[in-house]
Amino acid sequence: MRSPLRTIAIIGGGFCGTVLAVNLLRRLPGQPCRIVLIERREQLGRGVAYQATGHRLLLNVPAERMSADVQDPLQFARFAQRRDPALGAQHFLPRELYGDYLQELLREAVQAAPAGVTFEAIRGEASALHRINGNGPYLIGLSERRRLLANDVVLACGDAPPVDVPCAPGLGQHPCYMCDPHQPAALGADCGRMLLIGTALTMADVALAAAAHNKGVELHALSRHGLLPAIQSDTASHGVDAIADELRACLADGPIRARRLLRAFRALTRDLRRRGGDWLDAVNAARIAAPELWQRMPTVERNRFLRHLRVYWDMHRHRMPPATAAHLARLRGAGRLHIHAGHVRSIEDAGGSLRVCWRPRGASALRELTVDRVIDCSGSGRRLGRTRDPLLRDLMASGLAVTDPLSLGWLTGAHGALIDRDGRAARHLYYLGPMLRAAHWEATAVGELRVYAQQLATALAQVTA
Repeated sequence: MRSPLRTIAIIGGGFCGTVLAVNLLRRLPGQPCRIVLIERREQLGRGVAYQATGHRLLLNVPAERMSADVQDPLQFARFAQRRDPALGAQHFLPRELYGDYLQELLREAVQAAPAGVTFEAIRGEASALHRINGNGPYLIGLSERRRLLANDVVLACGDAPPVDVPCAPGLGQHPCYMCDPHQPAALGADCGRMLLIGTALTMADVALAAAAHNKGVELHALSRHGLLPAIQSDTASHGVDAIADELRACLADGPIRARRLLRAFRALTRDLRRRGGDWLDAVNAARIAAPELWQRMPTVERNRFLRHLRVYWDMHRHRMPPATAAHLARLRGAGRLHIHAGHVRSIEDAGGSLRVCWRPRGASALRELTVDRVIDCSGSGRRLGRTRDPLLRDLMASGLAVTDPLSLGWLTGAHGALIDRDGRAARHLYYLGPMLRAAHWEATAVGELRVYAQQLATALAQVTA
């Protein structure tokens, strides 16, 4: 039996959980309802990305494209200018400031909530989820042996936590090895030489923070192709919706295979250049079309895309601010940052340091590099199937949720409803966050996640208690 007081529990208080709560507070009718936001960190709204670190890391997108409100594109830009009139809408602003913005949105939404709708924040970690009957309610197991009964549950806990890389068995507790690049201990001032596994945006952030924290550190970054992210533009593309329609038209008939997708994208890019556009227009158009195209790709073709094309897509899609690129270039010019293309074959203890054995791309001979610290910056990859997170493991063990065939994320239905091991979509259990990539591919940036949050909030507001 469902409680007269409807409780909606959101597990995770980062961007997704906070923006969903804001949307719910604005959309729920004035009936008795309690929104509970569960977050293990001290502050809501910051998650991993928007913490105050002291290193002034920048957002990868200009302020004018970072609004959390789909209907108000310049909302964040106005917030920033209220803090400092010198901050322009085209500027790449500090991540900490974006966390402040999300916190203010939540405060305002709580204050303006309709009668009968209440908000509660719980600091704790959810470790188990039990469905009382076929459609809920759900009993959430929390830290310190607390429990919460909820009519609806939304998992907004982001990606699966980092796990040790396969080439470093037994090093999970080694003080010089960090599988989580966001650990405060990762940037120790006593480090003379550091290896960063991965060369994408996370590596860029860690490299800049490490260089600022330790003026004498020598940084090495290694990935399969050794490619750095492209540099972000401070101007938005125009007409990308029409360009996305052109890409869809090119792929309208027949199955979408990775090679065919690549040919269509290249043809579109060439055509845009003839018309005065550039590759950025093509990437932004492909981003719009990506969910539809991804859903039409057979699993074997998705896997082929991941093996051969993902690195090039990520390089051009997830770009870094010009200031970040310039700083990395200065570090490389000064000999403080070295970029390598290759594979890590093994990581072993070397008496207080770590010995890394790696093979350069295109070579057969192995090389060794002894470092004081190894930090895995390779991203989420396909680690959901290997996770040690108690809540995620509990969901898989109970059958309430299953991973997609490529372990990119959860299998989901409409609005992120989790699909159980029997193939049924839950009516009151949802996921919101980057692991929606399994169904939509594009699900990691504010531009997509704010839309998914709004759609889910609308659907939840239409459900009667």
